[in-house]
Amino acid sequence: MNESEVNARFMTSQMQRQALEEKMKGLVTQLRAAGQLAPNTTVQELVHCCSGHLNPALYPDRPQLSLMLQYWRRPAIIPYMASLIEACNKQVRSELIVNMDDVESPADAEAWAELAWRSQGLVVPVLSANVHEARAINRMAGVARGRVLVLLQDDDTLKPEDCSWAPPLLKQFEAMPKLGMVGLKGYRRGATMGNKERWSDTFKLFSDPATAAFFTFPLHTDYAPMAFRRSALRNVGGVDEGMSDRGECGIVGDWELSVRMWAAGWHVGFMPLLDKGRIDKEEGSTHRPDAVRRCWGRQLDLGRRVYNSRWGTGFSAGIGQFLEALENDIRILNLKTLAKNYTECPFRKGCDDLIGNPALPAAQAEEYRRVAAPMVEA
Repeated sequence: MNESEVNARFMTSQMQRQALEEKMKGLVTQLRAAGQLAPNTTVQELVHCCSGHLNPALYPDRPQLSLMLQYWRRPAIIPYMASLIEACNKQVRSELIVNMDDVESPADAEAWAELAWRSQGLVVPVLSANVHEARAINRMAGVARGRVLVLLQDDDTLKPEDCSWAPPLLKQFEAMPKLGMVGLKGYRRGATMGNKERWSDTFKLFSDPATAAFFTFPLHTDYAPMAFRRSALRNVGGVDEGMSDRGECGIVGDWELSVRMWAAGWHVGFMPLLDKGRIDKEEGSTHRPDAVRRCWGRQLDLGRRVYNSRWGTGFSAGIGQFLEALENDIRILNLKTLAKNYTECPFRKGCDDLIGNPALPAAQAEEYRRVAAPMVEA
């Protein structure tokens, strides 16, 4: 730091101290007037009583936003991420957590270490040994210090490039205390087809009256980008690492986490804040010929089975009526709390009934009734 920066921080700390002292004096006056504090109690004695727990959000230089990148052998993304974290810090205080998942690429590890040094700690590399998606997300979330976490993929670029999407995202989390997770890529309103959803022409059907931002509550949101309230992600146990093998892709984990957020009392949202581009023309690792069967065969099957056993009708069965009822609850939440921008109702259960659970068309309802033997008979 230069002299002007040091002086500016000193003056800021002095003003914050003075404001805090005035706030403490006012609080003591109120407590004494209410008879809740003995007249001879000193402020220092109150400090003793209240210092057993600290609020980490008040620590100096604490980031508000933590970007989280799962990285695997794509060095073209490194200079881009350097520019992204610089742009984001001009909008909000930010950090970048990188799960460097290939310890056999020392050149990549050296490049990330160099960026960590040049960024003065804004970039935080985590060296792993091919733990891959599900485990990497939990590992990065454990390291992250921001209140809001944004999961990124190492083959994507984001637009707008100035990170101007970050302030409205943080504002939405502030405006909705129960909001635990926000999709930034795509969404589904139900476990089966029939709603208007997911594609760009349906992204602006609702707005939040409090923030004026385009926003909707879906059943599922998709990786990635995807944002989490850090406390909510930890509250529900993070991504289920049992839904994928170590070193393999994590299919269906995003949908399972979405439903788990709802089941735990959190809300799931979607916001059309950004667009994605490609950092290069190289195919993603999950779509390479040597990996596609393991990922979109075995891992997809494993993810589906865990999802159906937890939220459907059994390990090898279907989706069941719990998900139909949850879809309806979310439909009503959208209609009761958000401003409506649509001309045609986007819900297959309609937009008129705000109390009941309207029946699905026969062909769609059949999917929810297909129940094999229960997972456990008791």
